[in-house]
Order: sequence, then C-alpha cells, then structure tokens
Amino acid sequence: MKKYRKSMISLCLAISFAIIQLSGCGSAETPGSLDSIDPTKYVTLGEYRGLKTEGEDTSVSDGDVERSIQSVLAEKGNLEEVKGRPAKMGDTVNIDYEGFKDGVAFDKGTGNNDLKLGSGTFIAGFEEGVVGMEVGEEKDLSLTFPEHYHNEELAGEDVVFHVKVNRISEDKIPELTDDFVKSLGNGVQTVDEYREYIREQLTEQKESSAKANLEAELMKQAVDNASCDIDKLPQWLVSQNSAEFRQSTESFVNQYGMTLDDYLAQTGSDEETFNREAEEYGLEKAKSDLVVLSIAKAEGLEVTDKELEEYYSEYASNYNTTAEQIKKAIPEDELKTYLLQQEVMDFLYENAEISASR
Repeated sequence: MKKYRKSMISLCLAISFAIIQLSGCGSAETPGSLDSIDPTKYVTLGEYRGLKTEGEDTSVSDGDVERSIQSVLAEKGNLEEVKGRPAKMGDTVNIDYEGFKDGVAFDKGTGNNDLKLGSGTFIAGFEEGVVGMEVGEEKDLSLTFPEHYHNEELAGEDVVFHVKVNRISEDKIPELTDDFVKSLGNGVQTVDEYREYIREQLTEQKESSAKANLEAELMKQAVDNASCDIDKLPQWLVSQNSAEFRQSTESFVNQYGMTLDDYLAQTGSDEETFNREAEEYGLEKAKSDLVVLSIAKAEGLEVTDKELEEYYSEYASNYNTTAEQIKKAIPEDELKTYLLQQEVMDFLYENAEISASR
C-alpha cells in the first residue's frame, strides 16, 4: 500500500465532508464528480517537472531537544500546596473575587477560581496585584478594563476587584532520571537514550513539516504555470468548492459561539464581500483540482479500489469502528481525490530541483 500522509487523512475523519452540491447559476451543467471530467478540456499544463524551490532547515539543536524535554517534564508535574510564603509569578492560587463598578457589583464579576499567575487569564494588573499576597489575605485591586473589551458596558471602565487568596500551590517538576524515562513507556531506558529519542522525534517532525511545505509550494507553482479559461471551468465544481468554503467558515465560527453574520460584523466584512471571496476560492480550487487530474493523467498516476479498501480497513481498525462507518465520514470519491492529490504532490516533490536551505 502506498504511503500517504496519514495525519491529514486523520484530520479528515474529524470533520464532515457533506458539501452542498449546487448547480451552476444559469448553467445547464449538472453536478458530477471529478472522475467524470476530462481535465484537458479545461486546463493546459505548463511546467511541472523540474520545478525549483529552496529546502527548509530541518536540523535539530541541543536547545530544541532540551526545550522538548522540559515541556514533557512540565506536563508530568503536579501542583503542591505551599505554606509560609506569599504568592509569586508561576504559582497557582485559589481565589475568591468580586468586581465593582462605581461601588456596585457588576454582572459576572464574582467567582472562585484556580488562577495561574502569569497566564494572562484576567485583565492587565489583576494577576500582578495578587503577587505578594498570602493565604487568607484580602485586597482591593483598582484596575481598568481594556478599551476593546468584549463587554461594551465594561470596556475602558475603571473597576475595583476585591480579592481573597484561599490557597497557594506551585508546580513540582519531576527530575530527569533513568527511572523517569522508563516510566514514559516508549522503550527508552536511560536519560542519554531519551535525549537521542527526542532528537529523532523532532527531526522526523521537522522533515515531515518541511516536505509538506515544499509540496504545497510546488503544487502552487504547477497551478500557476497552468493556463485555463476561468469562465469555462465546470460551474458545478466551482459552486461546490464555494459551498465548501462557506460551510467550513460557518463550522469554524460556530465553534466559538458565533454565527457567520456575527463573524462578518466583527471582521468588518459583509455578506457581499464574503460571497465574492467564496466565489474566488471556488474558482481557484476548481483550477487546482483540474491541474491535479491533468498531471495524474499525463503521468499515469492513480488510486486503485484496492488501495481505497486497504485504507478504509486500516482506519476502521485504528478507530475501533467499521469500514462502512469510515466511508460515511469520508465518501470514496472524496478520499480518492485526496489520495490522488497526495500522489501528484509526491510526484512534483520527487521531480523537483530543491536547493539546500541558506
């Protein structure tokens, strides 16, 4: 089975590909699939072999290794309550607080929180004001909300927070020892082996990221080098891609509790501008799709039914489900299109002239 970029396919599993199928406005063309298209009717390939680009530096320094190890140690740390000293930056404090504006408690200004000092969770000056307080101490903090605070009633307003510290805790970071690295369960037995293991992991990540970036750059060059009559692209494909743009944007903003209208208002845009952007995306994506198909046709690249079934079976096993369930998340034509794009990008990479990074 060919090696495709599994991380991206995994990402596909997490989202829905139920793209709205739209017919072209004023066009007699009906929605179809990319398999049914002869791409050479719409695009003429330019240069795509021997494309030139510069490689990325994938070296891993000792500092990179140590920072990664410190991050792991921090993740494995525990909070321990401390006594006999005041709070300092980096501590986690349990506090009661109540906010007042003009002497009156304001809405949602009262609570009890575990607050990591220095995290920037509260407005400027709050966490700094808690530094130096001891357990049981109470204090008034005179602060000002930011001018562009999301609550317009508080934006730019002077307030007072009454704060009481209930508990002070600090992170206890484990030591990097042979016993610690053994406990991680990755087969490493010593600290030296663990450093080498981390270096190999970081190198693999950098090389994978660099290859993905280079392939995206080479794909862009290939698309830019190709020519087509934008007005003659299959309207159903343009509309489908535009619908995908809209749906993806709506899904993204919904995660933050916003509607598309809310998002457009906050970014200073409007429906007309958004629709124009969606149409431009639809056209660009349609050209890119057709260039991929044209290169695949010219070079005899394909994704077989057997390969599709192997991937469905593999991912069903990984996610402890059935191949049929995976197919509901990623229909065959969409997975095939994605995998074919990966084959084309790998082809461009293997046939490119990549210079060493400066």
